[in-house]
Amino acid sequence: MNTSAQVFILCEDTVHYHFARKYFELLGFDKRKIRGDYNPRGRSSGSGAVFVQTHYEKEVKAFKSKNYLERILIIIIDDDTKDNANNLYQKYNPLPNEAILIFSPVRNIESWFCYIDDGNAIIEDKDNNGNVPDYKSRYRNSKPTAFAKKLKNEICLNGLPENAPSSLHRACSELDRL
Repeated sequence: MNTSAQVFILCEDTVHYHFARKYFELLGFDKRKIRGDYNPRGRSSGSGAVFVQTHYEKEVKAFKSKNYLERILIIIIDDDTKDNANNLYQKYNPLPNEAILIFSPVRNIESWFCYIDDGNAIIEDKDNNGNVPDYKSRYRNSKPTAFAKKLKNEICLNGLPENAPSSLHRACSELDRL
């Protein structure tokens, strides 16, 4: 992994951004080389998924046009039970050697926070109505950087446990491509 690369994070809101930024800092990337773009309406209004979908192709083109630079493009989009990540892959599926990584929590980033917080391995299980639980209200006032630190320094220290959410395992597989 080339930790001297520039990192650009395209994500839904400030929570995603600060979580990812801190995680990449903890991986050894220079915080001055980490930039991002997210829904300007912030955390509570507007569709962050639509923002990411709208800007995805533009950011991929920018990434590819600067192939002379060491760059990593990080995309974070909540699945929201709408298959948002697959929609992005249909627009542009990154080649195995491209440093374009797509992370997609099963419902929202707060589902990862729930797992990181208490090891709840069933966060992706559907309820009686066929819906994946929404943990957004539970973690509304939490600091995403604290979850990034715990994930990196405690949970991932010896490899992600098998009982971790499948969406978090997919995120680790994406990171392995670096």
